[in-house]
Amino acid sequence: MINTDQPDVEVALLLNYYLHKVFSLPHNIRDLLNGQYEDILNSELSTSVVEAIKCDDNLEEIIIKDVSRSNTHLSWLCTGVASLLHFVQCNWTGPPVSKNIDWIESMRDKALKDLSLHDECNINVKKIEFLYLSKRIFSNTALQLKYKSCIWWLFRANLLHQHILDESSGVIFEESENLILKIKELDILKDSLCELLFNLEAAQFYLYYRRTQNSEKHLECAQSLAGLTLDLQGAMGKRTKYQHVEKAQLYLNVQISKDIIPSIDCKDIPKSLDLNDELRLENIEFSEHKEEIKLGSWEEAIILLNYFQLRLCHPEHKLTYEEIKPYLTKVVENTKNWSLKITSLYHRCLLEHTDKRTVERSMMQAESLQKDYYNTKVSVARRMDLFFASGMKPIWILEQNWAEIMFSLGFIKEASEHFAELGMWEYVINCYITLNLKHKATEIIQQEISKKPTVKLWWLLGDATGDVSHYETAWRLSKEKSSRVQERWGRYYFAKKNYTEAIPHLKLSVELNNIQELVWLNLGYAALQTEDWKLAATAYKRYCALEPSNFEAWNNLAKVYIKLRDKPKAWKFLQDAIKCNYDRWEVWDNLMVVSIDLGHFTEVIRCYHRILDLKHSHLDIQVLQILTDAIINDLPDVDSGKSASHLLQKCLELFGRINSITINNPDVLRLYTQLVMLRKTDVDEKKAVQYLQQAYRAATSNPTWIYNEDATLNILTLCSNLAQVYLDCATDVSDIQKRKMLGSAKLSLQSVLRKVEEQEWSNANIIEELTKVKNYFTTINNKVIEINNTLSTKV
Repeated sequence: MINTDQPDVEVALLLNYYLHKVFSLPHNIRDLLNGQYEDILNSELSTSVVEAIKCDDNLEEIIIKDVSRSNTHLSWLCTGVASLLHFVQCNWTGPPVSKNIDWIESMRDKALKDLSLHDECNINVKKIEFLYLSKRIFSNTALQLKYKSCIWWLFRANLLHQHILDESSGVIFEESENLILKIKELDILKDSLCELLFNLEAAQFYLYYRRTQNSEKHLECAQSLAGLTLDLQGAMGKRTKYQHVEKAQLYLNVQISKDIIPSIDCKDIPKSLDLNDELRLENIEFSEHKEEIKLGSWEEAIILLNYFQLRLCHPEHKLTYEEIKPYLTKVVENTKNWSLKITSLYHRCLLEHTDKRTVERSMMQAESLQKDYYNTKVSVARRMDLFFASGMKPIWILEQNWAEIMFSLGFIKEASEHFAELGMWEYVINCYITLNLKHKATEIIQQEISKKPTVKLWWLLGDATGDVSHYETAWRLSKEKSSRVQERWGRYYFAKKNYTEAIPHLKLSVELNNIQELVWLNLGYAALQTEDWKLAATAYKRYCALEPSNFEAWNNLAKVYIKLRDKPKAWKFLQDAIKCNYDRWEVWDNLMVVSIDLGHFTEVIRCYHRILDLKHSHLDIQVLQILTDAIINDLPDVDSGKSASHLLQKCLELFGRINSITINNPDVLRLYTQLVMLRKTDVDEKKAVQYLQQAYRAATSNPTWIYNEDATLNILTLCSNLAQVYLDCATDVSDIQKRKMLGSAKLSLQSVLRKVEEQEWSNANIIEELTKVKNYFTTINNKVIEINNTLSTKV
């Protein structure tokens, strides 16, 4: 824990509070912990430095020069922290600040240009110069040597930087990952609270970029540090007011093996609005009292992170929401932390806006959250507690959520007006398209361009009008560096299924920004359609690395490698597709086909059973033929390392299941017979005769078979098999039984031979098989004559 004898300034700033001997902290640190950011910004730096910044564009050199003076390090650290947290106050936590700070305001245009990364920042960002200043301060190497936590603060600034961009940035991601590695080496992490906080913030970072495997590692570490055990359990309870019969309900069981981590409660936290539904209860009423363990803000932050992790890792489905909602409910009902409360209520709005019984509360709560931003009762400092670990969204996202809920309820005009206020013109276009007023959307964008042309407005005009010249204008305006312009340009052609034209734009977009999941996906599909297999493989592999839970992408990647004649890789990727979606029979079918080609015969049987589970009926004679031949010829099974003959019993079980579903299919019965005969018992021989007789009757039941070459060849082959089985079975039986069996075979063959010989055939296979059946017939006929003579002699 924190050393109480020598207060650690850096730890106190990172945690945003210091519970021990507050009076011993320097005055500027106390001011920061009390949320007096403007005072710090106006007083910490010398007049000469302030004047230099106002008059000079080279902020980096000014910082380097002044930091070199030994007595200014703490002032620069405090200025950087105050600048970043002031930016957070203006755009996330509130209350809003209207007053400008002159010497910082002068760098606003430079900040916008520098932080836009060629694709423009969100139009709603306020006082971006504070983020710019903080990043420049924390990037100073001399200051980083003096205060190691500067690297951590720079990591925080980077994540905020990402939030003000409309697209994920590969540059910020890579830089931030390097910062995470450096933070892990800091001595400051020896403090247990700092280690816990770092893991929470790192998990939030990876969740933003949908890197769930990385976020899970940090989340597990944080949970272990807090001694927290979370377990979903079921208990009997009621959910509705008029429910008489209790049903099993999910709740989150929380266990703590350590003392609760100390935190500061916020008095005036945002209120959770009541549901006020005529049917549904406010909360689940459990029949047995559930003892609630007291939680602190740190523990609640971990629970909320678990909710984010689970939601991202599971598909969008009502059942998924039921399973993860207890995590969210636990935080909503218990937290006394301002950021956690805002965030949990926001996510409850997202869950509830699709349900007719909760959508009204969702809309009212979304509106209430916006008011909380302007509420001046809550101190600025308490709003910052665990802010960077909370996953809180900027104020414009809260406002956007409210407008989206209005749109879903049919208040299209009101929603469009609100979107317009937020400068979210793509949403405005969608509203007007819904109202069949697409021309109106075009007019509005043209009006905005006449006021101030931007890259985004020009490509939006291209979207609205379908005129590619507007994309060209946007591209030139961005100095040919905007990945977003190329993405929209490519999407225009992609939507028209003009994949050849779309590919160059999509390729250029991902070259400029390589972590655009959807662009990689579209590029892969476009390459697939144009049969550019190498490009398709590259695109789908990159997409699957960024978004590993999309089974269709894995499936398409496997398809590409089949085209590239690399079936082992295709097989591996299909296994990944199965992990993502266990319930798509098409993926199982693809895996089965590739498995049969590669000799994974155990996997083939598993796949076929799973397809039958999902489809209830499926017939692939080619696969069944190869599987049967593999067992008959004792080919090696790649999965087990043994010969395929050891799969005989499992294969018979599969055929038995198929035969019970697909009744009297000649091909299935023929193959089934071949497998049954391998066991070489009297019982199996009788079964084989029975199955072949069924196959013969089914194949010849349609009188038109004689006019189809494939059907004729199939029946002749069936007759050969039938004749051979009858001959085998008629060896160790009495003459009377033998005559009966061979007589039956003779009649079957005679009927087929008569019809086939009436036709003229040029098909060599049919002529060959016909000759074979004639020979069998002659053999059987001679044996029947011989048996009749023997029996006559005995009489």
